[in-house]
Amino acid sequence: MAHEDVHYEVFLKKNVKASWTLVEALKDRNAAMGLAKKLQTNHSSGSIRVVREVWDAESGGFRGGSIFEVGPEKYAGDEKPAEASIPCLTPDDLSGPAARDTLRRALSDWLERSQVCPMELLHRPDLIEQLDGSDTDLQHAIQKVAIARAQNSDASVHAYVRLITELVQRGIEQSRKEAKAGGKPPRGKSFAETASLVAGKSAPEKQMRRAIADQLSQSYDMGEKVRRLLDMHDDLPEDEQARALAAAHTDAFMAEILSFDSALRRVLGDTVDLGDEVLRLTGIYEGAPDSPDLSRAPDTARRLASQIKQSSLPAAHDELAQQILEKLRAPKRFRPRSVMAEIELARKLAQRLIVSAGQNLNLNPDALVDAFTHRSARLLQPDAIEEALSGAHTPVDQIERLFAMEDHLVGEENKKKLASYIRGKVQANTTVNFFLRGAGQPLERLSQVTHLQARAMKGGFPKADKRELVEAFDTLGLAILDATKVMDRVAGSNAPVLDRAAALLKLAATGVLPEGRCRYDAQARAVRMMESDEGRVAAASPGGEQKMLAVQQLLAQLAPPETQSAPEQGAPEEGTAA
Repeated sequence: MAHEDVHYEVFLKKNVKASWTLVEALKDRNAAMGLAKKLQTNHSSGSIRVVREVWDAESGGFRGGSIFEVGPEKYAGDEKPAEASIPCLTPDDLSGPAARDTLRRALSDWLERSQVCPMELLHRPDLIEQLDGSDTDLQHAIQKVAIARAQNSDASVHAYVRLITELVQRGIEQSRKEAKAGGKPPRGKSFAETASLVAGKSAPEKQMRRAIADQLSQSYDMGEKVRRLLDMHDDLPEDEQARALAAAHTDAFMAEILSFDSALRRVLGDTVDLGDEVLRLTGIYEGAPDSPDLSRAPDTARRLASQIKQSSLPAAHDELAQQILEKLRAPKRFRPRSVMAEIELARKLAQRLIVSAGQNLNLNPDALVDAFTHRSARLLQPDAIEEALSGAHTPVDQIERLFAMEDHLVGEENKKKLASYIRGKVQANTTVNFFLRGAGQPLERLSQVTHLQARAMKGGFPKADKRELVEAFDTLGLAILDATKVMDRVAGSNAPVLDRAAALLKLAATGVLPEGRCRYDAQARAVRMMESDEGRVAAASPGGEQKMLAVQQLLAQLAPPETQSAPEQGAPEEGTAA
C-alpha cells in the first residue's frame, strides 16, 4: 500500500463525562504519535487514541485499527453516529464558487501539474477522465475534504468519504453522458461569434463555460491562458445580452486562474524579490498600465491593468486584492538584503494600498491594516533589529535608525515594542558612557539628547510609551549635567548675575537642554538668581531693567501657554519656576 493512502487520526476524551473528539488527522505517523504524547502531558486525566486509517479502493472507504491507546476510557469507534451531510447535493452544485474553491485547495497539486483551474476541470470531459484515471489524486482529494469536514461534525470520516465519493462518481457519469449527447460546444470564427452562438442556446451559462474551457484547452500554460482570456475579453459580441454573459464568464475564469501562483508568476514576470512582486501586483490592481512598476513586466500585466482601469474585470480585481493580502501576510521579506529598505517599501505600499482601499471596496481596509501590522511585527524580531542597526557606529546613529523605523510601522503594539527597544538603547551603559565621556563639548552632547527627545515627542508612540521615552532622555541629560557640572559652571561664573540667569535660560530655550527636570533645574536656578539680593540690586542698576526684561521674556518663552489647561497629549508635564 502506498504511503499516501494512509493517514493517522488522533482522538481525545478529556474526562469521563466528555465525548471523544477528533483532534487532528495527519499523514505522518511520528507527527501523530508526537501529538498524542503532547495531549497526554496536557490532559493527564484524559484518554488518547491514535488510529491508523488505510484507504480500501474496493470498498471505497477506510479500514483502520488502533496503534496507540492511553488513559482510563476505552475508545468507542462508533461514537460519531450522526449522518454526514455536505452543501453540494448534485453534480451541478460543484460549479458553485465555494465548491470550486474547495476543489482548488483539495486538488491543488494536480491542478498545478495540469495547468488548469477548477472551472476548466468541471467543463472539460477529457480532464475529468484524466483525473478519474489518476492513481491516487482523486481519492486523496476526497480524503482531505472528508477529514476536514469530520473535524467539525458528529459524523465520521468514513461517512464523509462515502458521501463525497458518491457525489463525485455521479458527476463523472453526468460528464460522460453530456459529452456523448452534446459533443463539443459551438465554435465560431471569433470569440464574439462563439459567444453569440452560445447565448442563443438553452442553459447558456453552462454552455458559455464549456465554450471558454474548450478554447483554453489550446493553451498549456496558465500565463498563456490569461493572455487568451484577455483576447476573448477584447472580442466581446455587440449584442448586449451575449456581451454581458461572455464578459462575466471570461472574468470568472480569469479570477480563478489568477488564484494560482504559477499563473501570477507568468503574468508578473521575473522579479528580484517579493517586494518587486507586490509592487507589480499593486500596479495591476490600481489599474495603472503606465506605472513604472510594470515597465519590466510582460505585456500581459499591462493589458490586465488596462482592463482593471476600465472596471471590466470585477472578479479578477477581487482576486488581485486577495493575492495582495496573501503576499502581505507571507513570512518572506520584501527586501531580504536590507531591513531599512524593507521598512521603506512597506510604508510606500501601505500608502498606495490605503488610497486604493478607499476607492475600491474589494480591498478591505481592516484586512489591509491587519496584514501590515503582522508584517511590521516580523520586522521587530531581535534578528531584524540587529540587522537594522548593523553599520550604525554610534549610539546616536543607532537610536536615529530605530526612530526611522517608527514612521513605517503599523499597529499600536508594534509601536510599543519599538519604544521598548529605543528605551533600552537609551539606558544601555554604552549609550550613557558615550554621552558622558564621548567626543565633543558637553553642550553638544546635550543638544544631541534634546534632538532625540524631540523626535520621540513627534512620533506616533502610545501616550505612556512616549512619556517614558521623554523621561529616559531627560534622565540621560541629567547624568551629563551631573558628570560635567555645566550648570554649576554657568551659575558660578564671574559674569553679572542677570547675565548668568539669562545664560541658564538660553540653554533651555535654544534646545540645548532636554525637556523635564533638566530645563526645570535651569529655570529654578535662574529664578533664584533674580530673586536674590544680588539680583534685585542688578535689576535696579543702570541697564538692569533691559536685562531683567530679557530674562523675563526667556521665562515666558519656556512657560506653557496660559490657555493650555493640561499638558499637550503625549508631552511630559513641565515644571514651572516658583
